[in-house]
Amino acid sequence: MLLSTLAFLVEPYLISDASFFLVMNLKDGLFENYPTVALLLLDGLAGLFDTTIHAISISFVFRYFALQREGRLRYFAGKFLCIWMAYPFVFGFIAMVILYQLGPNDQFRQDLKNMYGLDIEKTTYSGGFYWTIDEYGDKIWNIKEASGIMVLNIKKLIPLFIIFYFGTKSYKIIRGLVSQGESEYSRRLQTQLYKALVAQTLIPLFFIFFPLAVYGMGPFIGLSIEWANLILGSFFTVYPALDPIPIIFLVDDYRNAFLNFFRRIFSKHQIAAVTFYDSNMNTFQA
Repeated sequence: MLLSTLAFLVEPYLISDASFFLVMNLKDGLFENYPTVALLLLDGLAGLFDTTIHAISISFVFRYFALQREGRLRYFAGKFLCIWMAYPFVFGFIAMVILYQLGPNDQFRQDLKNMYGLDIEKTTYSGGFYWTIDEYGDKIWNIKEASGIMVLNIKKLIPLFIIFYFGTKSYKIIRGLVSQGESEYSRRLQTQLYKALVAQTLIPLFFIFFPLAVYGMGPFIGLSIEWANLILGSFFTVYPALDPIPIIFLVDDYRNAFLNFFRRIFSKHQIAAVTFYDSNMNTFQA
């Protein structure tokens, strides 16, 4: 909810060509006269998104511990729970600080205006150019900005590794449980959970980490993706709606409960004629 609210207020858009920039248009907006507040909101949105993907990775660790059935869920209780809860926010805060350091400066202002036609006085932004031109006209590595962006990209590998590693481990456990089911119902349930797990592992990989990799690494290798910004940007919006779908539709119990809920809502009261026999009158009545 907070992420959606911030996204609504900020309405950011990405520039990923020879650079990587998060941009917020201030013209005729609430924060037109408060660029510093706008910058904090823009970077806060990015930090909260980073928090979200780390939180998603934690769910894979929890699921793996639950499947092991060796009492390891105790590591998600008490003081350990506080650590798990703090972990994504720490990484989100780090991302926010890095982006704030990559905020507006005099060098970027003219470059962004010339290259992208931005009304620089009515925007705020965070990011940088991977490459710049020195006083001799040579193309050189823009160390400060490029290093900051690379740290943000490398940091994304942590939740990616967690999701892939614990997703694979959980997959192996469930695959083993399928053959060990004591009843037909148990085997069928484990098979459904196995399929749902595979889907829930692939969804964040495709809808979150793939776009992030393209956005972050594209400019570094000379890949221009301006034409795909709208498509890739929509992936982030679609992900929250797609994440529960495998459980809802691949697991019978969830699917039946979900469909029955809507059947009750949309079912219409029907009037049926009833015929009965009255033994005293020896006649049928309607």
